[in-house]
Amino acid sequence: MIRFLSIFAAFLLLVSVAHADPGARFAQDHTRAPEANPHAALEAQVSDILDRFAATLEPEALVALTPEAVASALTEEERNYLSTAFVHFSIDRPARIYLAYDGMYGERPFWLEELGFERRDDIDFIVDLEDPYELWQREYEAGEVRLGIPSFSGELKPYIVFAAPLGGGETIEITPLVDGTDVQIAAEGGEPFLDDNDYFNALPAELDGLPVLRSYESWEFVSRMVGFFRTTDYPSSATPDHIIQTWQGDPREEITIQWRTSAGAASDPVLWYAPENEMESVSYARAETVTLRSRQIVNDPAVDFHRVRLTGLEPGGRYAFGVSANGGENWSEVRHFHTAAEPGAQSWQFAYLGDPQNGLDEWGDLIRQGYERFPEIRFWMIAGDLIDKGTERDNWDQFFEEGSAVFDRSAVVPAIGNHDSHGGHPTLYLQQFALPDNGSEHLDPGRTYHLTYQDMLIVVMDSNYDLIEPETQTEWLDRVLGTSDARWKVVIYHHPFYASRPGRDNQPLRDAWGPIFDRHNVDIAFQGHDHAYMRTVPMRDHRPAEPGEHGTIYLVAVSGTKMYEQELRDFVAFGTTNERTYQIIDMDSAAGTLSYRAINADGVEIDAFALEKE
Repeated sequence: MIRFLSIFAAFLLLVSVAHADPGARFAQDHTRAPEANPHAALEAQVSDILDRFAATLEPEALVALTPEAVASALTEEERNYLSTAFVHFSIDRPARIYLAYDGMYGERPFWLEELGFERRDDIDFIVDLEDPYELWQREYEAGEVRLGIPSFSGELKPYIVFAAPLGGGETIEITPLVDGTDVQIAAEGGEPFLDDNDYFNALPAELDGLPVLRSYESWEFVSRMVGFFRTTDYPSSATPDHIIQTWQGDPREEITIQWRTSAGAASDPVLWYAPENEMESVSYARAETVTLRSRQIVNDPAVDFHRVRLTGLEPGGRYAFGVSANGGENWSEVRHFHTAAEPGAQSWQFAYLGDPQNGLDEWGDLIRQGYERFPEIRFWMIAGDLIDKGTERDNWDQFFEEGSAVFDRSAVVPAIGNHDSHGGHPTLYLQQFALPDNGSEHLDPGRTYHLTYQDMLIVVMDSNYDLIEPETQTEWLDRVLGTSDARWKVVIYHHPFYASRPGRDNQPLRDAWGPIFDRHNVDIAFQGHDHAYMRTVPMRDHRPAEPGEHGTIYLVAVSGTKMYEQELRDFVAFGTTNERTYQIIDMDSAAGTLSYRAINADGVEIDAFALEKE
């Protein structure tokens, strides 16, 4: 049964806000995003404005909107609302309010001067080594303060707010009035956002030690109008494209085939399939169709996804298939899929990829190279950040354009990254992949799931702990790992347990999931996010495993063009930077071996290891 999810809740789970003590460093405790969307009314107003623009402007003008054009097109009522609708807080006595935002994008909140803020370029500062933050200030009386949207473009991360008492005295008490904001004491090394690893470098003396109001970096999109309307370079048509394979159930006996056409173009979407060695035994199956509408995409605002879930297949088989949009009058070229064999019956091979995200054309070249060299790959596991901006369908169009050249012949097994859920919820991700509905009961189907492929259990998790607590998956994870008798147990998720990039750490994941991995002897954790290559020695209890003791190998890789530096710790077996790689894992069921190779874009093997089990 096809399930397309249209869930637009912005965030999960309630945040508890506490004031930091004066002089304290930033709290290390994790803070969750609020259950209800605190900006629902603001987003509704922005949506109404976008509807008005779409009804009155030509597509070219919509795509070409600038911050200046948007500001000039607002009604007085809209302008007044947007000037005060984002950040609300109260101060206990008169204060000088400082507002700081990232100045590298050349846009500033349109309402700053209108509300009486003045520029203070003498106390600008740097965040995360290179981001130039510009300062503005204004004096306020005691009581409620209401400030406006971050930007029209969505490029600016939300501003941060400091407060200093007029005439000196005790620290100002800031009381947040928007769920999901908190107050800390500003200090070097502190983080200006609740969901981002950016940090303050040396702060000006005038700001150091002041209370600072923080929010979520991902809230930058709540007022986006510039850049909202887009064109896709890969519009749909009446001809089926973006054919991909996934699993919704047991890979031994089923497969799901999906393809795309423009909305309304398919009169009778149908698929044929047959065992490769019995091509005369052709069967047919009609697809179920759901329309995905996106007012963002002015040149292709609606597409149809067609899905067929084939069941009752023979284990260990190779099948041929083709798809049609018009009841078989025209067929696609012949493609193939495999069903998993019974445990121990066949040797097999799969691939693992770190983040595609950027440079998807070069990423497409990489995976095509991998498929040409290893045409027996059964599936591709991707450790999140499939694209850069998960709310933009044109990003997904390019991903499927490049990826379907491989995923139409071997299945894709994706995990969700932070960029796939950029904006608060991975709506487009969940709408475009047909995945198993056997994950944590606390989360949307498809965010977490598990598969058993022959003698390997694969558990896919959602590591976006700024949106969902890792504990929402622990009971399910413990149960799935504990009830499986698979020889090999692997997990895949986005944010690494042991970060390779300086300034990053994902302790909430380690604390919640590490003991479960240890208890059930997970063999490998496939990860992404840090945009470098790293492999640890086998780890147990957050330390290198002793001789004879089972340990989990933690991997980080990147397949796209975005690269980071890294610091190699003493538990790293191998690491390197500026290497786009794909990883080939050969499973020899008879010998009980797992053989791993990391191969770069030049086809050179840069790392390898092997594991053996009875």
